[in-house]
Amino acid sequence: MMTCHFLDVGQGNMAVLIMPDNFVVVCDCNITSDNEASVFSYLARVMPSQRIGVFVNTHRDADHMRGIKKLHAKYPIGRLYDSGVSGNTDTVEYQQYMELRRTIPCDEVSDGMYMQGYPFLRILNGKRAGLTEINAQSIVIHVDHNGSSLLLAGDSDVEAWLKYIMQRSATQVSSLVLYASHHGSRSFFSVDADKYYDYVKHIEAINPAITIISVGEGNPHGHPDPLAVAQYEKYSYGTVDSGQKIFRTDKHGNMKLELHGQGTGTIYWNQ
Repeated sequence: MMTCHFLDVGQGNMAVLIMPDNFVVVCDCNITSDNEASVFSYLARVMPSQRIGVFVNTHRDADHMRGIKKLHAKYPIGRLYDSGVSGNTDTVEYQQYMELRRTIPCDEVSDGMYMQGYPFLRILNGKRAGLTEINAQSIVIHVDHNGSSLLLAGDSDVEAWLKYIMQRSATQVSSLVLYASHHGSRSFFSVDADKYYDYVKHIEAINPAITIISVGEGNPHGHPDPLAVAQYEKYSYGTVDSGQKIFRTDKHGNMKLELHGQGTGTIYWNQ
């Protein structure tokens, strides 16, 4: 069994993947003064060791790397993965991330690459010569544990999916669980948020049972976008027991996902 934890970190992302051999991969973090105690209390309960094997920074926005030095101080990170794409270099979070990046091994990942030692963790998106937006070049990870799969979409947008991911990896995106892009922003579906035209071929191909949205309560960005939530609701087919399709950190708190293999899994919330 593989276990995945989705932490309630407000307007940001943080997922902890625990491999069957207890190797730990953390994807993004958003540890603030307000949530620090609760985040580390949760980690103390679920971490199988005092180390993080790999930390994946999907892209260098503050809400995906905030508090990384605090995380590293408690759970030393063995290796960093990022796309090599710069972000807003003026932020404290960016400077702290880059300071840490200079002190531990870091791999700049690319499309089609597998995570070291784990061929079932595949990178579907990263730095693209044809894209300029940092979100468009966000790392996307597909996890397949014996036929039970999870897609972590980072902040990837519709342009990355339309022009690249669906052109190269359309047959490899199907997933039992989708960790939604950009906190439920409509940018996953539409280039122009003022027009009601949504690209949906990618979510049709993903075909998730459930979609998990990491989002802060009452955030100023309008996340999650109601039109995006409607699309996630339409294209997720729901849990076996209740048919529930959407889970949100602002409503369901910390969540634990068990991937059992053979296309099955179990989601627990308010952990």
